[in-house]
Amino acid sequence: MSPSSLTAESWDVMDSEQPPRVHLTIPATARYLRLARLTAAGLAGDLGFPVDAIEDLRIAVDELCAAVIDGVPAAASLDLVYQEADGGLLVEGRCQGGHGSSPELHGVARELLDMLADEYHLDVADGARTFRVLKFAAAPDRPAPERLSPPPGASG
Repeated sequence: MSPSSLTAESWDVMDSEQPPRVHLTIPATARYLRLARLTAAGLAGDLGFPVDAIEDLRIAVDELCAAVIDGVPAAASLDLVYQEADGGLLVEGRCQGGHGSSPELHGVARELLDMLADEYHLDVADGARTFRVLKFAAAPDRPAPERLSPPPGASG
């Protein structure tokens, strides 16, 4: 399954009209995660996010990327798709090579994500580790962060 198949239509996150997507594929090592963070920050800035929301998104993307690449072979790649979604930015990630094992979040990382991300989900789908994070420019009117529903066919 390619990163382009990680569409939000099946998860009812976006409008019927698809905004442009930005695809980024990087080696699945910590050294290159700054590219994932910079891309998220640049796109959020283009969408008019305030500085604090951009920093929240950068941290959330970093934590989720780190979780999905943890323990994968050095030759693995991390595929990322960035897309505007209902006034926010949706970032989806996918990494093959985790042998179908579910990615783990450390307790502190989970607490950070609960505070910083408006919605997120971490799972395994079709043998690949996946994540989705949604951050809005302004905090939506809801009491607590929600976790995104798993995609069809995911284990979580």
